[in-house]
Amino acid sequence: MISSETKIQPITQEILKQTKDDGEFRDYPYRWWIVVLFCFPNMMNGIEWITFSSISSQVQQAYDQTQFVVTLTSLVWMIIYVFINFPSNYIISDKGLKIGVFTGIFFTVLGAWIRLLINESFGWAILGQICGGIGQPFILNAPAQIAAVWFKPKQRQMATAILSLINIIGVGIGFLFPSFIVSSTYSNDTRNQIYDLMLVQAIVITACCIPTIIFFREKPPTPPSHAASAEKTNFRQSMPKLIKDKNFIYLYISFGCILGNFNSIATLINFYLEKFSYTTDETSYFGAIFIVSGLIGSAVITSIVEKNHRYKFVIIVTSIISIFCYSFMMGVLPVENFGLQLFAFFLYGFFATPLIPISLEFACEITFPISETISSGLIYKSGQLFGVLHIIISTEAIGIDNQKNVYICLGIGLIIQFLGLLCIIFVDENLKRQHEEKKQREQKLTLTKHPQCIQLVQENSSKQTSNN
Repeated sequence: MISSETKIQPITQEILKQTKDDGEFRDYPYRWWIVVLFCFPNMMNGIEWITFSSISSQVQQAYDQTQFVVTLTSLVWMIIYVFINFPSNYIISDKGLKIGVFTGIFFTVLGAWIRLLINESFGWAILGQICGGIGQPFILNAPAQIAAVWFKPKQRQMATAILSLINIIGVGIGFLFPSFIVSSTYSNDTRNQIYDLMLVQAIVITACCIPTIIFFREKPPTPPSHAASAEKTNFRQSMPKLIKDKNFIYLYISFGCILGNFNSIATLINFYLEKFSYTTDETSYFGAIFIVSGLIGSAVITSIVEKNHRYKFVIIVTSIISIFCYSFMMGVLPVENFGLQLFAFFLYGFFATPLIPISLEFACEITFPISETISSGLIYKSGQLFGVLHIIISTEAIGIDNQKNVYICLGIGLIIQFLGLLCIIFVDENLKRQHEEKKQREQKLTLTKHPQCIQLVQENSSKQTSNN
């Protein structure tokens, strides 16, 4: 027999309300339209970021720029992310998801049109990339928040994976797209071809973002879970807590190593592979197969995490395999065999890419009730920092001008991945968000099994009201 005091103590008015209204926690079919609508600007932002990577050699010759200046077209995005991350986190978490996404769209579209002045001066291309880079954190920081606001816990991991990996699909398209317009070898017509590429991209990016502006919604009429309805720690209170959280710091460094290496490869891949006699078209295929295999791997591996919720174990195992695949990718470079190198990129993408969405969700779990936007945005910032450092060291301190230096640069990437693996080992797998949701379900079950509890809570509430 449960005493009245025991019954009343853990049962809040919120739980009582949830029990009386079985339909409070539900998901809406429109959530899938939200996914589609968000995918458009997210993909376009990825395309815009990586535009110049696969044609870096042609751009370098056409506009008489140094290797480092050409890499700035990608590098500025990572640098700007570091500074705009905090404002974007504040706007999305405190001012609203819709305002944040629309801000990202505005700067992405603006940057695409500014780049049309590239033939006047290459500085306009850099300025356009800067504008797109300002928009990036508003878009990249949103997936975990959208998943939490629109999806029930059983679909949250999958939703985060889809929403975050769409940007990577955009990167894959961004690798391939230029090869259809810009010739693989430099000619007198290269500048005009690059201008045509800028024009086509500006039109496509604008057209794809318009439906999102019209139909995107902030949140559903009712929350899909307790985590979605729970009051989140505001931005100012969140930062000191995260800085003192050793588990978050370890994950912050680990994710930085994962994403930083991904960003550096995406930016420098053409400079790396041209030293092994691969053409820009072949480089585009390598980049695309890396993305495609990453999507397949993400679908497989995130589904495993969704079932067993063993984030740390899956990240460790996947990281070890991805390190072996990365080493294999380095090892076959001197063979200069297209098919073998393509297979190596497939393997590395399959195991490395899933680490991104899994780590994002892991960050949200261990930092609850801090907003998903803040926790995921901060670890994204880590990835940009590591990427910036790796790219600057590779292009300026080492110089990618021969095969030996390529191996040195890739070797640094290998060391970074080992550091990421080491850091994740020290993270305690305390899934606070899932524990809180489990606690709420158990309390609701208690009310269902003991209807008299409801009466006791109501009577207690009435007495308190009368006394007041």
